[in-house]
Amino acid sequence: MKNCTLDLLGIKDSHLEFDPKYKNKVIAAGFYQHKKVRKIHLRQSYPCACPVCGQKMRYNGFKTVEMLGLPSGGITNVFSIRKQKYLCPASAACPKTITKLAEIKDVKANDQISQAVKYQAISKLDQNISQKDIAADFGISGMTVMRFAQELSTYLRPNHHFLPQNIAFDDFKAGNFSSSGMSIIVMDIATRRTLDIVRSRHNTYLRSYFLQYDRQARWAVQTVTVDLYSPYRSLIHEIFPQALIIADRFHVVTHKLCLCFLYPII
Repeated sequence: MKNCTLDLLGIKDSHLEFDPKYKNKVIAAGFYQHKKVRKIHLRQSYPCACPVCGQKMRYNGFKTVEMLGLPSGGITNVFSIRKQKYLCPASAACPKTITKLAEIKDVKANDQISQAVKYQAISKLDQNISQKDIAADFGISGMTVMRFAQELSTYLRPNHHFLPQNIAFDDFKAGNFSSSGMSIIVMDIATRRTLDIVRSRHNTYLRSYFLQYDRQARWAVQTVTVDLYSPYRSLIHEIFPQALIIADRFHVVTHKLCLCFLYPII
């Protein structure tokens, strides 16, 4: 039951549990930044090895931090977390005393807003909702929503001085986004991360787009995975002269099946 409640609250870290110190009052009304909120008391403690000597660190008390969580029932949730402090005293294996603080999964150090709140706020940016209204929904400020948008923009902005060694691109129906109706998605095969969306699949447009990347970045590409669309071949040889062209296996199989139906073996 406890695990189900934590999951509904958007808590994914298996080391977080309801704080036994508060017994039957782990969830109570409280205040956060002069606003009435629902406070949820949690504790985080787990065995930790010293990053220097590798020995098990000693438990050294707790530090309480507060983190904003997803709202539920129209009320903002704030997690009050007692995080375990660790100590490895100076010894022959450790030249100096090492201290650590328990880390929450997917939450950066000193961050006071959970990743779940960030993701949900960002997901609403493409809707016809003002940043002020988004901020009110999640109990954050309008400037915080603006900062999330700027972080997303920085993350998605392509770096024209670098390309992964193994890339892939494929076309898809883009509707009004493209005058030709077809756009291109460019991906890093190793990380499966989308590098960019190119507005048109026409060779002249693709050529001018990829030439934005400097020569060193383009020559570092070793493989380009594409479908069987023949105009791509000459473009890839020109833009990525060091790259090996790999036919996407999905399109190879699809093409083979089409041939089997067109020219059945009797």
